[in-house]
Amino acid sequence: MSSAQLDALEKKEELECDPVRQKLGTPLRPGARILSFDLCGSDTVVLGLSSHQAKAANLTTRECTAAAAKHGGPVTAVAVLNESYTVNGSRIALSASWDKIVKVWPVDDPQNTLAVLTGHSDFVKCVAVHPTLPIVYTGSADKSIMFWRLPESLETLAQSTAPQEIAPFKTVKGQHTGQIYAMCLDPVSAQVLYSTGSDASVRAWDSQTG
Repeated sequence: MSSAQLDALEKKEELECDPVRQKLGTPLRPGARILSFDLCGSDTVVLGLSSHQAKAANLTTRECTAAAAKHGGPVTAVAVLNESYTVNGSRIALSASWDKIVKVWPVDDPQNTLAVLTGHSDFVKCVAVHPTLPIVYTGSADKSIMFWRLPESLETLAQSTAPQEIAPFKTVKGQHTGQIYAMCLDPVSAQVLYSTGSDASVRAWDSQTG
């Protein structure tokens, strides 16, 4: 065995004995930079990728689905609706992109776009979902926050022959003076939506009315 082969074997043995690697396991490698992710149950994760795609991956096998929700730009944010909102037994994911739109799709069938949220005039930077209501929140480089309401039963979207285009029911603009980078709901009651951006401020909104 050559010295190079011996070095490679020693490195492999070191990695196998690495306590961090033993704890975390083999990393998931989807073939593109992961820009965002959200957990979907205990063994599935939804990924937003720099390759203009959003995919689901199995955390046990470390494998991504071949199918993907395709966008016209990098996918900067993803979110998964709570388990009470399903289509044909599949959880529902949302993916937001530089292409200014948010797509709604079944985790088990990413190519099947159920709805498209349109209204932003620049990159969509972040997305959040209400834990109990079919309300979605998006923040954008256009300095606005938009509130969207999905149908109470998402099965109606699956029955349509084309993706349903949904407009926001509330737009908040003029409060933040820069791009919106991140949002979250208060973890106790989900009555307050918090947002922050390039203006170095954190602002609070009523999660149902804005």
